[in-house]
Amino acid sequence: MVQPSIPKQGLQILIAMFVMDTWQYFVHRYMHQNKFLYRHIHSQHHRLIAPYAIGALYNHPIEGLLLDTVGGAISYLVSRMTARTAVVFFCFAVMKTVDDHCGLWLPGNIFHLFFQNNTAYHDIHHQLQGLKYNYSQPFFPIWDKLLGTHMPFNLVKRPEGGFEARPAKD
Repeated sequence: MVQPSIPKQGLQILIAMFVMDTWQYFVHRYMHQNKFLYRHIHSQHHRLIAPYAIGALYNHPIEGLLLDTVGGAISYLVSRMTARTAVVFFCFAVMKTVDDHCGLWLPGNIFHLFFQNNTAYHDIHHQLQGLKYNYSQPFFPIWDKLLGTHMPFNLVKRPEGGFEARPAKD
């Protein structure tokens, strides 16, 4: 198969990002709302109170299959990207997901410059008060904002260095 033009590949990647976000938002949210799924499957990922990079991939095998494998397959098929473009997309998606779970707000982080759904955004979700908010992953917070599950946050400088994400006060 001939590789499409760069603009067409960019469009395919944007479509795949939207499809992946849509799939992951609704499956992720459902795993929180369904007590059985949360208790027996998704809670394994939430044992990480303070997320760390590789913890992004710390989940139950069924969750990995549902969120990542099925979501990835749907994104690939809907966007109609080639296998080569898919490799670029999936490598980028994994790097973004790992960064979202790293627990560090690093200056100059390219992901923080281009995506509102970032390390701090997902840190809120892993905090007790944010457990029912900020389900969106890995790219855009659009579904959280549209469906009322968005929890804004502030970055607070820690005395010992670094920043901490805290829910914004109304």
